[in-house]
Amino acid sequence: MLVRSVAGGHPVMRYAVYFCPAPASALAALGRDWVSRELAAQGIPGIALSRWNAMLADVRRYGWHATLRSPFTLSPDVDLNDLRRALQAVARSHAPFNLTLRYARLAGFPALRPLGECRAANALAAACIEAVEPLRLPLAENDFQRRASGLDAIETHYLGRYGYPYVFERYRFHMTLSAPASVEEERALQRWLSLRASMLPTARIDALTLCVESSPGAAFEPLERIALHKVSAA
Repeated sequence: MLVRSVAGGHPVMRYAVYFCPAPASALAALGRDWVSRELAAQGIPGIALSRWNAMLADVRRYGWHATLRSPFTLSPDVDLNDLRRALQAVARSHAPFNLTLRYARLAGFPALRPLGECRAANALAAACIEAVEPLRLPLAENDFQRRASGLDAIETHYLGRYGYPYVFERYRFHMTLSAPASVEEERALQRWLSLRASMLPTARIDALTLCVESSPGAAFEPLERIALHKVSAA
């Protein structure tokens, strides 16, 4: 898909497809504690409060999630029901699965990452990419140029083709914990989080969550949770 400009400036509304843990799960509870007002008011020992809030700004904005399809804007000739139907088709072709998540570092970002192989997660993310692709508005040229900095040839190709560089073999399932941290900051994060993360039960990946950013810079909010329920062939 060619990159082109968006008439009239940047579009207002964006969607994303995330894995968001079930509200009653231990993983969701950990996320609520992590971004809580109490922690926001107190910070973590070893990290200044102002720095802590800066490190958590994007996590609070984007929500406690793992990305399956990064934020995008729908084409003008597509509506929300088209997107829902595409994601419902993905959900019907994938069964729920489990992942064991532990504290890790990904490209400088503290995160929760799976232990062991992630074939089911990779396949689910790839299916979401393919399902959304016919429905999304391509990146504007200036957005492409800005995001292409520092990417290799494969990632640059994916950015132009899919609007995001980290897809297919470049995809890594993860739940971001904060902005990149220094060595000292990461030690402080680990002191708070590692024991809690090590006690997490296996995470159940059981649904796609369609999220929406209603205006530029707004927080992404859950719009609909679509349960995975693979339909067997007759």
